[in-house]
Amino acid sequence: MAGQSAVEDIRDMLRREIVERMQVGDLLPNERELAERFGVARNTVRETMIHLEAFGLIEKTRRGARVRQPDFDPIFSIFAQYFDHSPKTLADVLNFRRIVETGAAPLAVQGASEATLARMADANARMVRALTVSDAAAHDYDFHMAMIEATGNSVLIRMYRVLSVPLKFYLEVGKSRSPETEESNAQHMRIIEALRARDRAGLMAALNAHFDHSGAVLASACARIEGLGHAEPDPREETP
Repeated sequence: MAGQSAVEDIRDMLRREIVERMQVGDLLPNERELAERFGVARNTVRETMIHLEAFGLIEKTRRGARVRQPDFDPIFSIFAQYFDHSPKTLADVLNFRRIVETGAAPLAVQGASEATLARMADANARMVRALTVSDAAAHDYDFHMAMIEATGNSVLIRMYRVLSVPLKFYLEVGKSRSPETEESNAQHMRIIEALRARDRAGLMAALNAHFDHSGAVLASACARIEGLGHAEPDPREETP
């Protein structure tokens, strides 16, 4: 083995061993041992370790490379880079959110505490008071993030955090139009009330109504911009 191909081959073999045979906290063999095992220079092993660390599989300690708790952030960060801002992608983001959040509703109903509801109410109020589209979208994101965190599902929570940029971009649609923001505020309140009542069916209905409204706002924004003949439409560019 030699060069970049060697790094990739060793990385893939060690990745499989870490996932299939090792436990969190286990130490990997040292660089010399790995170099002898694979018949490569220690520099090749060192570069391989850098790759494994970047993927969140290992961490460096004074005793050597150690298997760490799985970290999905690097994977999701790479994934988020490939979002474009086309109307089609924004519609896909909306449908993604509908699928995920309605699917998470049973867990959110079980896990939502009074502190969660207070966070959601505060984010909702800040969304209405926001002076800029960007700030309003950020507070809208905080509202939904609080509900997601109430599920206690670590993978789902990490995914929503890492995808915050495309999610906030989508949430800017319609935020400069006061009626849409006020309607979103009212729908958010219904979501909070359903969570407070531990009403799974009510929460599902409130979420679906909210996403139906968001879909209508998105379609209207894209239609207006398309009518203006913009070469590269940006659904966020609304007029008050």
